[in-house]
Amino acid sequence: MCGVLYVRSTSAIPLERHLAAVKTLEPRGPDFTRYQHRGNVFVAQTVLRITGTGEYYQKTHDDFLSYNGEIYNYRWFGNFSSDTELVHRAVIQNSKQIQYFEGPWAFAWTDFNTVLYAADPQGERCLYHYQDDNILVVASEVTAILSYVNAQQVLTPYANKCWSMIGQTPWAGITRCQPGMLYQDGQPRRELDSVFRWISGPKDLSLDEAVSQFENIWQRVCTTMRPEQPATLSYSGGIDSQLISKYINGLEHLAIDIVGKDPIVESLSCHKVAVDPQQWAQQYRELIQATQMPAQTWSYVGKWLVAKHASNRIIFTGLAADELFGGYSVYQNIDYTINRSNSPYSIQDHDNLWQKCLDCYNGDPRPATLLMDYWYQVVGVDAPGLDRLGGHWGRETRNPFMHRSVIEFALNLPWHLRVGQYPKQLLRTVFERTIGIEIQSKQGFAGHANDSLPWLGVNITETGNRYQDWKQIAQQTFSNYTQNNSALATLDC
Repeated sequence: MCGVLYVRSTSAIPLERHLAAVKTLEPRGPDFTRYQHRGNVFVAQTVLRITGTGEYYQKTHDDFLSYNGEIYNYRWFGNFSSDTELVHRAVIQNSKQIQYFEGPWAFAWTDFNTVLYAADPQGERCLYHYQDDNILVVASEVTAILSYVNAQQVLTPYANKCWSMIGQTPWAGITRCQPGMLYQDGQPRRELDSVFRWISGPKDLSLDEAVSQFENIWQRVCTTMRPEQPATLSYSGGIDSQLISKYINGLEHLAIDIVGKDPIVESLSCHKVAVDPQQWAQQYRELIQATQMPAQTWSYVGKWLVAKHASNRIIFTGLAADELFGGYSVYQNIDYTINRSNSPYSIQDHDNLWQKCLDCYNGDPRPATLLMDYWYQVVGVDAPGLDRLGGHWGRETRNPFMHRSVIEFALNLPWHLRVGQYPKQLLRTVFERTIGIEIQSKQGFAGHANDSLPWLGVNITETGNRYQDWKQIAQQTFSNYTQNNSALATLDC
């Protein structure tokens, strides 16, 4: 990860104030920091350098690109020393190239008169912004924005299974930039790309044809994403992580043992980190205090621990496989209707996406429901969580199932290959044919959320329903563990 920060104010802000904000982003970019401060504009990047050479950073530029991402196919566009150099050229010369980028990205570019900023269409990397009459702040983390503004907590609705926030944050006035949208000076300018554009409709494929196509795509994606340095795999022993391990050799396998929750972990031969309820509560508190954002799902603690204990700077995950390939068992029994999504992951449509999802599939509510889950669970919960949890520990997360080629393939599969006789019908078949071992039932990223209540320091009204109790825990702990923002110095500008 890298850290992006851009600030423009109506009056001068001391450099020391800016550098204090940059310090909140230093964990994301531990290698070095670069910045420029001209008049009432400040722009900075904290750098975690993974891809290419450092040639770009050794050159003098009249403008400034603050960039966070990995464009895996950057060499396809020409003789560039790094993906950073490619992004810089594309922003100032040919922004239409951006729609062909493969990988996660977010940037803020300025010539110190205007600012352009955007984040990738699949929602893998985040940018947040805040604007009032006195200041515009764009940043990779809300922590940097809170260094400038006296934002108050405004808790967003928690009605889905996880606490989905696509465009919202629990801080008044701080919002997340729409994936794929190019902004200029605080306002949306035009759409660079969109996942909705990647949907052409279900193709007529047999199981064998789909397996063959997926294997070709998966081989290319894993080859493209394979790093030149050691990397870690967030390992569960399930289909997703084993498919990654099969095609990317030499990864450190790291599993989180939520003690007593997932028996399969005991049989895994890999590096394990065991967590009991008291330890879980401690890590839970740490991640909220570090990010100043809520734990939108109990699985955040496991992901935080993977980032914390990984031996390498790059972490591979199976993020988005369930939503794209029909992995949740609930998909077998949902009442699919045209009125709304009835999935527990997206039943509350606070971003009004249902009709758009339905239109993509000519009124078929089944794939529309899975598309809703992609937006509300992946874009609204898991991807931003990985972005900030991994970022805090100076890790770059790579998510092969969120590669454009894989997303586009999955969104256009016929229904029976996404939700068939078994969850992940297609991936299960690929697994059985290529790996050939028994698929074991697993819990995945479980948590001690309710079991840790004695150590969480909150008082809830227990309902007997663990999900409802968790929602109370998540909201109360966020309010209790985050800074009293009214105590922050108000910016006089």
